[in-house]
Amino acid sequence: MQFLVKVRVDVGRLQEFGAKLQRNELDRSLVRSETYCLEADPAVGYSVWEAASADEFEKVFSAWRSYYAEVDVHPVIGPGEALRQLTTRG
Repeated sequence: MQFLVKVRVDVGRLQEFGAKLQRNELDRSLVRSETYCLEADPAVGYSVWEAASADEFEKVFSAWRSYYAEVDVHPVIGPGEALRQLTTRG
């Protein structure tokens, strides 16, 4: 399963969050893309995560949650699967 993760960093915890990332203390094994931030609001970032299940995703992502003021997670599919679904509707 792949998940599109949109977050708003808790700016008050940014220094601690950055230090954890630099020390590799947060598990990044499920992250499939870099985090891209909005130019107009760099506290908002998007990334794609991949896990075998929603439970596995939550297990790893839970350590990250405390560094975010907002979290929005959506399961996503690739373009091939999207095309298949769109063309088989009827």
